Formats: sequence, C-alpha cells, structure tokens
Amino acid sequence: MKLVDINKDTEGTFFRCMHDERLENPPVIELRHRWYDQYKSKGLRTKVLVRDDNAVVGLCQYIPIEHSPLTGENLFTILCFAVHGYEHLVGNQQGKGYGKFMLDAIERDARNSGAKGMAVRAEYNPEWDKKWSTVPFYEHMGYSRVETSGPFVLMWKPFVKDAKPPAFFHPIRQPSKKRDKTKVTMFINGWCNIDCSCCVSARGAIAGIEGMVNYQEIDTSDRAKMLSHGIDNPELPVVWEVFLDDEPFKPYGTQWTCEDLRGEILRLSKKKSQR
Repeated sequence: MKLVDINKDTEGTFFRCMHDERLENPPVIELRHRWYDQYKSKGLRTKVLVRDDNAVVGLCQYIPIEHSPLTGENLFTILCFAVHGYEHLVGNQQGKGYGKFMLDAIERDARNSGAKGMAVRAEYNPEWDKKWSTVPFYEHMGYSRVETSGPFVLMWKPFVKDAKPPAFFHPIRQPSKKRDKTKVTMFINGWCNIDCSCCVSARGAIAGIEGMVNYQEIDTSDRAKMLSHGIDNPELPVVWEVFLDDEPFKPYGTQWTCEDLRGEILRLSKKKSQR
C-alpha cells in the first residue's frame, strides 16, 4: 500500500472522485483540470492511495492555507480526503486503517515542507450516516475544533508550540442593493466534483436568459475576488455554491437541478418586472 502523486494511470479515477462507474462529464472534468493546472505550482498536492493489487482505494488533496478558503499562517489545508466507501467497484474500504495511513503520510509531508500544522474543514450532521460525518475521525487523529458554521467544523492539528490556529474566511460584508436583474453568484471550489457539477448546472440554468441576470463565478481560493464579490450574507463561510440576490439558493447539501435554479431565476425576474 502506498500514497502516491496522481499520474496518467490514476488521474481519471482521481478527477472522478473514485466514481469510475460513471461516465465522464467533460465540462466538469475540464473545470477540475483547470483548477489543478492553476494551483499545482502553488503547493497543491494531489494523491491517491494504491493497494498492493494496484486498486485505488483512497484520495486526498492538500495545499498551503493561503490558497484555500481558510485563513492562517504556515499551515496546510486538507481540501479533500476520502476512502472508498461504496459497495460497488473495489467495495467499501473504510474501517481498515487506510484513512490513518493517508493522514499520517500527508502530515509527515506537510511537516517536511515546513508547515506548523494542518487545518481541515470537516463536516458533521447527526442525521447523516456515521461514515459521512468526518469530525469523529479527525478528533480520533488528534485534531481539535476551532470554529463551527452550520454543518462545517473547522479543525486543526498544530505541529509546533508557536503554531496559530486557522479561521474560516469571512469576507467584508457589502450593503445590499436593489437590482433590475437577478444577481447570480456561483462560488466554485475547483477541487470538488460536486461544486464543479453545480457550476455546470448554473451555466445551463442561465443559458438563453442571460439578459435577465448578472452572472459571476468566483473561485473560493481567490481572496481578492472573494473580498470584492459584494455578497451581503453572513452564511458565506458555510454555503459556497449559488447565491441569488445575495441569498443562498438551497442550503448546503440539498440536491438541486439546472431546472430548479432556472425556475427560481425566472420567478425572481418576474417579481422584479412587476414592481
């Protein structure tokens, strides 16, 4: 078993988040590749856990914290960390020590790179299946809670005594404005298949009705754009997907379709036209 950088043989599995049973969605994969190409020169690590039989059973991504949606000094941020938890393909591989193996390896790499600690935005919801609530795992591995926002728990593990804890990134709130067009803001995490899929759906939702909307896409790793986005909503550290007129469209984790979003945009646009 070994944790290795992705290569031409494993990048397809990596960019599909181990869902090799699914057909590639070219626009989603393009967004993931574009983000990867942009940040691999900025310290991004992208790795897969390979068993002795060459099966990929886990993956992870981590990056210096200044290129993540968190704030901090001399820390690395875990962006994505997963062990295959489904019954199909290689089967459920959780509970076999693979997570500990991966986390030990990336912590060792971060220490060797001069980091003073590791941060992660974990998730917890008592209604979820236990394997999808990641907070207990990180606590078991020596991480402590720093801040909670909705279903997200910011956790960290200092490597040295003078390490400073991280924090959620809270952009400066801007005053709300009345608009003739519906403001559609898509916050995208390029490392995440779900967020990239949401972005593709948002583009589809506005296709043909561009004249009704002011549409913008914002990379949550780009601090300058995050500071200038103009969203007036305190939930921003929690919901990094779609906002309509500064209000989140569906809470985090709620499934929505291109048609759902388009319908809401049309509803808001009709309401504005009747004022």
